[in-house]
Amino acid sequence: MVLLALLAAAGPAAAQDRALVLPHVEGERLGTIVGRAMACGAPEAETRRASAAASARLRGAVGEAGWRDRFLPAFNDAVALVSQLPEADCDRALAAFSALERNPAP
Repeated sequence: MVLLALLAAAGPAAAQDRALVLPHVEGERLGTIVGRAMACGAPEAETRRASAAASARLRGAVGEAGWRDRFLPAFNDAVALVSQLPEADCDRALAAFSALERNPAP
């Protein structure tokens, strides 16, 4: 009975420690940030480094299959689309990219 109570109490606490990660949503969000930074002239080395860090973090959070099948296509599509569009507010886009570099967590 005590073990059941401990497991019941640990369940919600453990769930609160982990944020819900939807790989395709995170892929689109992070790809948009990186794509806008690219459109605004962010250095390629920095965009590659930020992309690799975000990708590694998501791979760890959702596993290889979720990363490959859901995150990566959404990320690549967002980067391809947004990097081709003219950016009206580069200061804001580069600030978002800088924040992504400092803290890649959602």
